[in-house]
Amino acid sequence: MRLTHHLNTHFFSAEELCSTLRITAEQLAHWQETCIFPNASYSLENQIKCSSYLGLYECVEHTEYYPRGAEQWGQLLLKHQVEQSTHAYELFQQKYIQTLTKCAQQGLISQDCRFNEDLPEHVQQSWQQFLCSKYGVISQNGLVEEVVYIDLGRALVDALTEERTAGHIPAEHRTELLGALKLLNRALSHHMDHEKPMSIRYKYIESLIAKYDLSIR
Repeated sequence: MRLTHHLNTHFFSAEELCSTLRITAEQLAHWQETCIFPNASYSLENQIKCSSYLGLYECVEHTEYYPRGAEQWGQLLLKHQVEQSTHAYELFQQKYIQTLTKCAQQGLISQDCRFNEDLPEHVQQSWQQFLCSKYGVISQNGLVEEVVYIDLGRALVDALTEERTAGHIPAEHRTELLGALKLLNRALSHHMDHEKPMSIRYKYIESLIAKYDLSIR
């Protein structure tokens, strides 16, 4: 799949995002300057040469792309009339903890200190990575819920596989490992071909399925 086709299919351009949210490009830029909205996931620069009956025309076009879930976050900012980064963080933290609680109710619980005594610091770190658009690239939609699934899923997998170095997985732990992989599968992006070898999906799902003879279907 061509790069531009992939981005146009799975992401919003900045123009499309603004149109969907009914905001101006200036408003989007202001949100980013005040650290309440993520940066673009991808920035594309095209050197264009156009030939026609009237001659040759050359220009450079810049296009920024945002995950589809950015619309949901923008709607949340509009609904709550968010203007300050502290307010935006409160909304992020609330949704993060709510999602983590739902995962715990399903038996997906990590003993890692990041999800216990160090949770406030961990959520703050995830917020900063959310703003710099790390999750806008590695997740399917850039949703806060997917941030939790990725953070928690990786922690569970690392604990069960000795950080993916264990030679085998005991039978009593395989069900738990499958649950963690399914959580990751719900959230991690299916990347373009040139990104796949470096992706978390490859390292945490595809490689481990082959290594430990698993299936997440």
